[in-house]
Amino acid sequence: MRHLYPLRRDFDLLSDMLYWPLVDTLIWGITGRWLTEESSIPRLVTAILTGLVLWNVIWRSQSEVGRNLMDEIWNNNLSNLFSTPLKISEWLTAVIGLSFIKTTVTLVVIIPAIFILYSVNILELGLWLIPFFFLCSMTGWWVGLISSGVVLRYGPKVQTIIWALPGILLPFSAIYFPVDKLPEVIKQISMMVPTTYVLESMRAAVGGAPIDPTYLLISLGLNILYLTLAGWFFIRSFAYSKNLGLDRFL
Repeated sequence: MRHLYPLRRDFDLLSDMLYWPLVDTLIWGITGRWLTEESSIPRLVTAILTGLVLWNVIWRSQSEVGRNLMDEIWNNNLSNLFSTPLKISEWLTAVIGLSFIKTTVTLVVIIPAIFILYSVNILELGLWLIPFFFLCSMTGWWVGLISSGVVLRYGPKVQTIIWALPGILLPFSAIYFPVDKLPEVIKQISMMVPTTYVLESMRAAVGGAPIDPTYLLISLGLNILYLTLAGWFFIRSFAYSKNLGLDRFL
């Protein structure tokens, strides 16, 4: 009973028990079905590995935003940090810049590793990698701002949101399989996710088909909209938390 009571309010336990098993079931079930239908194995492997790289861009970008905030909380330094003349806009700019640098370092390591281990050269996508990288980074930023805003508003007890929220994008972004393999209900939601258009464009490039620039423009528009809303939510959450006193994170 002592371990059942926390389930009512412990997001960590609920995400481990329900959320991630459902996500894994959906993702790898659809991926497995696509594997049985796809005739070109080399193209399929390239698409999956490139999807893995772009997912790492999304994950690293959001992780740096959320983890930087959590580092300040874990080190009992949040109130100290913002007792200085540092503005919240300056902190956000620095954190996003840092995430861009660290994500670039990750790519410098992972792209050659994929070539050495699997003989797949992702650089063959050419200059299209630049907008793919930038758009996926933008997605990571607004996801990180939302999760950080939730932590600021509700406290460290919901810190698992930093790692769980990006997982919501996994089934809806169709990272490892085409979007038309998704169930119809999920497909409608998927079309509101910016990364869906990036991943679909990537698979078109891998398959030798022309890339529709409209897809990338839609992704950019959605990212700008969500980034604006996420920034507004983060700033409001910070103001809310500041009114209560940042020392509550000590």
